[in-house]
Amino acid sequence: TGHQARVLHMAMSPDGTTVVSAAADETLRLWKCFAVDPQKKPAQKSHPDKKTNTLLRQQIR
Repeated sequence: TGHQARVLHMAMSPDGTTVVSAAADETLRLWKCFAVDPQKKPAQKSHPDKKTNTLLRQQIR
């Protein structure tokens, strides 16, 4: 089930598998959106600065 009011903010987890949404009804919801195959190695990021990648992911609205 989803929120009872409009969504105000969204952010993605650092591993890219979960999205959190915050709504006007003062609730947080965690959404498992992207499954990770445990047998595959994680893809190498093209940008070595993880801090920048995290900031970009937190800017999703």
